[in-house]
Amino acid sequence: MTDWEKQLQRKATALARAKADLDEDIAAARLDGKSFREIGRWAGINHESARTVATRINGDSRTRAEREAAS
Repeated sequence: MTDWEKQLQRKATALARAKADLDEDIAAARLDGKSFREIGRWAGINHESARTVATRINGDSRTRAEREAAS
């Protein structure tokens, strides 16, 4: 007999980890200079969602080069 509670909890945990990993990669791609449209296309989300993720994780939406140029 399947223990649905444990099975669903394991899968929910794995999904949350995968989403967190995806978000980290979205933020890193932006820091490396990739456009939000590219990132969105690659991640299967729209560019505004990519911008929101990058801003949440990186503190703003600029690339590493844009940050260094502003300093």
